[in-house]
Amino acid sequence: MLTTLIVFLIIGLAGYAGTPWWFVLVGAAGLTLDGWWMKLKLLRREPRVAWSSKITTYFVTGIVTNIGFATFVYGLGRMLRMTLG
Repeated sequence: MLTTLIVFLIIGLAGYAGTPWWFVLVGAAGLTLDGWWMKLKLLRREPRVAWSSKITTYFVTGIVTNIGFATFVYGLGRMLRMTLG
């Protein structure tokens, strides 16, 4: 949870600083790795769980959601910059 807040803060500050739009993708990748790191580590331990279409669906849905969150936070940073000048 703390890592997620730190990533959101970095994305918001990047929006405030006026970095290019592709920084949203970097932030979304950070959020995805934060959320899936433990799950991906469990795939290598016994008992092994096979990669299934259900896991793929959750993974893709999580990526799309993280892109949406990162875009929203980046946009808030941009709006704050426009408001404060």
